[in-house]
Amino acid sequence: MDPRVRARRVAVTREAGRRRLHRLLWVFGAIAIAGAGTGAVLSPLLDVNQIAVVGVEGAHAEEVIAAAGVQPGEALLLADTGAVVDRIEVLPWVADVSVARELPGTLRVEVTPRFPVAWRAIDTGGFAIFDRRGVTISTTATASPGLPELQATGADVRAAARVAGALSPTLLPQVVSISVDRGYVRLALVSGMEVRFGDAQSLTAKVKATEAMLVALGPTRGNYLDVSSPGTPVVG
Repeated sequence: MDPRVRARRVAVTREAGRRRLHRLLWVFGAIAIAGAGTGAVLSPLLDVNQIAVVGVEGAHAEEVIAAAGVQPGEALLLADTGAVVDRIEVLPWVADVSVARELPGTLRVEVTPRFPVAWRAIDTGGFAIFDRRGVTISTTATASPGLPELQATGADVRAAARVAGALSPTLLPQVVSISVDRGYVRLALVSGMEVRFGDAQSLTAKVKATEAMLVALGPTRGNYLDVSSPGTPVVG
């Protein structure tokens, strides 16, 4: 055989061998990297050691942890934070929630609770507690002291709850109940006076007008105060 042909065949064989070796080294390297990554994700150093709840404490925090459905020892980086959010949002008193991982081992849950603003008796007995959006936070055996009663049904409940949520710390203790009938809002005060809001719009202005008029009237008050036009309140 021609020496030049033989040398060419040897060179081709060696080159093919080098390519196979490179491919094998690449495959082994990829496997090693994947194995190292999996080992890091599943490392006990990155397990869930605690669920830190921010925004609520005590029994509410415990309820959030239970609803999260994540157990100590699970891989933190594999925790499905979206699913955790969905499970916690089912709690009726939760308005908003966010979940984040904090290395090395903390799942942080920030909760914004719904704050009670009013109550209403329910047909099955007991009382429903509402937030300012008209969402039922809970039901209780007794009415909530310090909060006004809602006297409304259907869509009017949301309007009444919105009014309750707009009451200032000064006006709130003076309000016994909030009634809404086909969108028309009335407040019954401890003094026996009725405050007529009209619709549930411009609530900030109406609350301020009510406060100012009650101070101006002092102990001598009429039967009603109409602040449906807050710029021109009427006493009758």
